[in-house]
Amino acid sequence: MDGGLIVADDLTGACDTGHEFARRGYRTRVLVDGRSVDRTAADVLVVNTDSRYDSPEAAATAVRTAVESRPDGVVYKKIDSTLRGNLGAEVAAAMGAVADRDPSAADGTGAGNGARRDPLAVVAPASLDTGRMTACGRHLVDGALVTDTEAGADAENGPASAHLPSLFEGIRYPVAHVGIDTVAEGAPALAERFRAFGDGPRIVTVDATHERHLEAAATAARRTERPTVYVGSAGLAKHVEIPVGAPRDPGAACDTAGRRRSGSTGGGVLGVVGSVAPVTLRGIDALPDRTVVAVDPAVAVGAPGTAVDRATERIRTAMDADESAVVTAATDRGAVDRALSAGADVGLSPRATRERIAGVLARTASHVVADRRLAGLFLTGGDTAMAVLDALDARSIDLRGEAVEAGIPVGTIDAGVADGTALITKAGAFGEAESIFSCLNHLRRV
Repeated sequence: MDGGLIVADDLTGACDTGHEFARRGYRTRVLVDGRSVDRTAADVLVVNTDSRYDSPEAAATAVRTAVESRPDGVVYKKIDSTLRGNLGAEVAAAMGAVADRDPSAADGTGAGNGARRDPLAVVAPASLDTGRMTACGRHLVDGALVTDTEAGADAENGPASAHLPSLFEGIRYPVAHVGIDTVAEGAPALAERFRAFGDGPRIVTVDATHERHLEAAATAARRTERPTVYVGSAGLAKHVEIPVGAPRDPGAACDTAGRRRSGSTGGGVLGVVGSVAPVTLRGIDALPDRTVVAVDPAVAVGAPGTAVDRATERIRTAMDADESAVVTAATDRGAVDRALSAGADVGLSPRATRERIAGVLARTASHVVADRRLAGLFLTGGDTAMAVLDALDARSIDLRGEAVEAGIPVGTIDAGVADGTALITKAGAFGEAESIFSCLNHLRRV
């Protein structure tokens, strides 16, 4: 079969990492629900396990199932560029599944020679385009230790340490780190260091402060000619090669790309914003007031049906006037506190409160899509994007190989009531204050 498999723990990350293959001409498809992995025709299949906030055991099971669904080809374990999630458990699961593959099958190095060999995991979460880098084993976001950022304050599954190798301690594989002094020498020196670790299974974390360091890491891993699990964010993905059975066509697209859904009436662009990251809030503030439909978080928690009805009607009015609307439950950080307080009043945990609000946003989007032919859909915030696409019965996203900005890819929805609709997904912490506005404009022109 060859080809490649990306296993991501959230939807927006699945899309932005898959984009790095799509833009090079690989036919790339993102499965919205990784629990229903199929053998769909694509050079690169991206599986969203939606496991960032699962227990380590559940996350590991989801990753192993995904890797086992493709018996050969390159395996890329996408991790969060701010190190949230079940990093150790998921990487160990991917390594275990690769180790258990048929040794006579292709292993992603093109050397399925019948001899079982232990896997190597090369971990490089840096993403230079978005300000993430690793130096002296410490992971940084815009120059600050990741633990000192908003991601570090994530009480549910934020990084326990900024020291990258420490996040993989306590699992069954030994961990080593390669510093910038070796990485900067280039792929030959780095490959030699990888080989010096011996033939046993190992996780190797790698410093990267420049694009050429990520290129060196990918090239060196390929040169070791052993089963490799590439572990990173979208940054490392730029440099990983995928063996495919036919020449790549940069203009190629998966089955549904460019198709348009036929609908009843209307049109326009709908944005659904579930992130409360500072850059997202600045982006909301930069939009015209007439475009923004703010859902009262207390109503969303206490009377979700009412919140959906009100928001749906306001979106219809906004689209009739301006052909675009953005719905959100938070235009400022105070909305988060109001939502959590309302949730506590009705006995909901913080997680359940966020899920209820995401559900309101998703149901609102499904009501709008049901009676209006959209020019495009913009989603930001991984949990919200997942909830919206689930409400729309979307099966997958075919990535077009184009992006609005770094980390903000464009795709096409496959199946469901929004089948064929252009889609832009964005992680909440990516981009600039103008990014949401740029995404809406891009969808108007698609």
